[in-house]
Amino acid sequence: MPQNPEGLNLSSPAEYVIDGNAVNKLLEPYNLEAFQPTSQLHQMLPGQVFDAIEKKFVKGLMDEIDKSKSQIVRFVNLEAIATGPHRDYLYAICGGLRVLIDALSAKGIAVTGTVPTPYALPWNLVSKIDPNFKGLPAPGETVPP
Repeated sequence: MPQNPEGLNLSSPAEYVIDGNAVNKLLEPYNLEAFQPTSQLHQMLPGQVFDAIEKKFVKGLMDEIDKSKSQIVRFVNLEAIATGPHRDYLYAICGGLRVLIDALSAKGIAVTGTVPTPYALPWNLVSKIDPNFKGLPAPGETVPP
């Protein structure tokens, strides 16, 4: 599969693939470090992270998708974000991806993907990506097949 300069896969001219591992790698330049009360450096609050994600990261992804003229954006392996180096900001990152999905939908670009372990990510992101997502099980229930 050919790759673009940012490391996201272009599986075909009409499809743009966003991989969770690539998202982790693309977030490295933002120096997202969790707030540490004892540390004087790299203290970012979740709101600041969401701002950076929405204004820079999502805008950059949207520009890249526009350049590729893709008709479909497929999300894969997003669970890697929950276990990656920026997991402290999972909700801010997923919120940014949700903003991206809403912008793509507004432009008429289809969004698809599967999330094998939906409980690892916020349900409102999973519900936008995976058409087979039926919700999370209640406490004590088993995961539906």
